[in-house]
Amino acid sequence: MKRRKFLIHTASGVAMASLVAPGLLRAQGQSALRRIVASEITSLDPQRPTGQVTAELAAELFAGLTVTDAAGRVVPGCASSWTTSVDGLTWTFRLREGLAWSDGRALDSRDFLFTLRRYLAPETGAAQATRLDSIVGARDVRFGRQTPSALGISAPDARTLVINLENPDVELPLNLVTAYCVPEHIIKAQGREWAKPDLIVTNGPYRVESWAAGAKDVKLVRNPRYFAAKDVAVERVDWLTGYDDATRLRMFRLGEVDVASIEDMGTVAAARRDLASVLRSSPECALGAIGINVTRKPLDRPQLRQALSLAIDRDILAGKVRGLGEQAWDAVLPPGIAQYPAVVRAEFAGWPMARRLDAARNLMAQAGFASRIKLGVGFPTSATGRKVYLAVAAMWKPIGVDLELLPLDGRAYSAALQRGDYDLFSYSSFAVVPSASNFLGRLVSDSTENVTRYRNADYDNRIRMAERQSTVEARHRGYGEAEKLLLRDVPLIPVWAGVTNRLVAKRVKGWVDHPGHAHPSRFLSLV
Repeated sequence: MKRRKFLIHTASGVAMASLVAPGLLRAQGQSALRRIVASEITSLDPQRPTGQVTAELAAELFAGLTVTDAAGRVVPGCASSWTTSVDGLTWTFRLREGLAWSDGRALDSRDFLFTLRRYLAPETGAAQATRLDSIVGARDVRFGRQTPSALGISAPDARTLVINLENPDVELPLNLVTAYCVPEHIIKAQGREWAKPDLIVTNGPYRVESWAAGAKDVKLVRNPRYFAAKDVAVERVDWLTGYDDATRLRMFRLGEVDVASIEDMGTVAAARRDLASVLRSSPECALGAIGINVTRKPLDRPQLRQALSLAIDRDILAGKVRGLGEQAWDAVLPPGIAQYPAVVRAEFAGWPMARRLDAARNLMAQAGFASRIKLGVGFPTSATGRKVYLAVAAMWKPIGVDLELLPLDGRAYSAALQRGDYDLFSYSSFAVVPSASNFLGRLVSDSTENVTRYRNADYDNRIRMAERQSTVEARHRGYGEAEKLLLRDVPLIPVWAGVTNRLVAKRVKGWVDHPGHAHPSRFLSLV
């Protein structure tokens, strides 16, 4: 072919490829559901979740005694049914017939015996282990005072698991959702390496097909041995992790992904303008707040913490600075918790900002702050985070507080938070299954999630007493008293209640908006 004709043909081919690429990508990936998120994946071990995407992947790969349905409600999982004794202290779970791991090995009640013992062992460090403290011996096991075999759990036969409680726990089925079953035979053979892609076995809707170290793409394929495999419509799911907002929006526009989370004001505005028909914005049971290291001086003084909270204009932060559709919020519990009565609001909730600023200045004077003070705030590096804390800095200047911004990337920020390196820090919490205990339990003195280092024996006792109640209504009343203590002591400053913004392609069917964090792929289908 002559050079001129070759160039013409080459240019034509490039032009055609640019026109049809999205269509080709769609056709090639027709059997795969592609989901893209901002968070990076660091582990596939469901008992050691390290972030939002890890929590979502856990529900893709594993199932516990209970699971959630498409609407986020708690339903039977590996257990087909359960019964409770009259006094509420003995729960008997009956497993489904024919349960198996993805490698074909039978799964029985002994796997759950191993799972719960590992989940509560201190070396596992499961973030929400405290939610199972009602089990006989659980606290002693968590603190290493007893071995896991001391737990009040038994497996009288292959299909029966009995859990004995120290006190009634009306939310036990809910709390068991995230106690995902893990394979004893693989963990004992491989140790901490068991969750690597070439070794891991699962019992959930999907198994791992591939995930290279450092790669952003986790490829899953349907697990034919899952107990409800016949109801799983999507054969393959690709999770693309660790992409910025602009990239996620661009890939969705090109048809390269089917579900994209959107978390930046600019990209949300673009999605509202150009992709309104496929943008799903719904309230999530999540809380955005400013956490306070209450052990750091001068933040150990409650008056200072109260003054900082008073001086925050939540309407501006939620509505104008973040611009994601979130609700300005001043309560320690977010909305979206089923059956929960009205949350306790801050005393100043209805005050105008001028009155709040006056009250904040008075508190600063009472605490003896005669000159300006300087505080540092840590947050994960992002354009949105920087805008938020620049705005907070401007709000605190009139009360004599200067704020230094200390952004860090991902893991470095998390490590600094665990070490207590910050005065103040970005604090966000969400619930896979919404419950008050998910949020209030984080601030109990011995919780591994208590990064504020808040210690209050009265608060701990109120939480324990609430969780001993025999009805959901009585439990919630007790939680209300605990809420009041947090609003008084201010270990964190609530700022906004969460909203999720997701682009969901029209070919995806079965998506149900609900306040829980996880929306498993097993309920979706592609057309």
